[in-house]
Amino acid sequence: MSTNEAETQPGLQWNGTVDKMMADWCDQSKCFNWMHTEAYSRYSKRALTMTITTNIVISLSGIGNLIVGAVTTDATKTSIIFGCISIGVGIVNMIQDKFNWTTIATNHKQSAEKWDIITRKIEEQLAIPYSGRKDCGNFLKYIKQDINIVSETNPTIPKDIRNQCAEKFNKIKDFDIPDICGQVEHTAIYVPEPLQVPLLGNEDKHPPDLNQTRST
Repeated sequence: MSTNEAETQPGLQWNGTVDKMMADWCDQSKCFNWMHTEAYSRYSKRALTMTITTNIVISLSGIGNLIVGAVTTDATKTSIIFGCISIGVGIVNMIQDKFNWTTIATNHKQSAEKWDIITRKIEEQLAIPYSGRKDCGNFLKYIKQDINIVSETNPTIPKDIRNQCAEKFNKIKDFDIPDICGQVEHTAIYVPEPLQVPLLGNEDKHPPDLNQTRST
């Protein structure tokens, strides 16, 4: 769904059906927040490891330069040693540029923060009475826009993290897990709420006087 289609019928009121839909959206938002946080943790660790490795190799090359220069005067051996060190630094930099873990980690962090904001917006509305909530139609319109925007810019979540999410949140009763986690559910439809018919026992216990009715 595009943001241009995020329109709702004017006059829409909060009810149990809307609450259920919003609760499902909130559950899915929590899942996306958790998955992107896990992905950020993974890729940020890899990026940090590569950065530390590069700095160590560069530092060792400097130390090696001093040691080799003091121990030997053989230019051939010296060039071979520093040639190997340069190749090592180049390989590390190539791996870091190829996988681009720093950028991937940053993208997952931004997505996690956006899903967290959406979660808190929905929870705020569902936690208060209908009388204190924002207009239902307007809230649905803007929350759908937020969801559409963050969904369009979501980085790809690794499959093993999606599987972990399904396993983790599947233990919670009636928790709605996103379809990308491999658990597709049947599409929900609107079910009208039953009419409240008064019981016979709650009706007027004093029927009209038939004699008085006839006299009139």
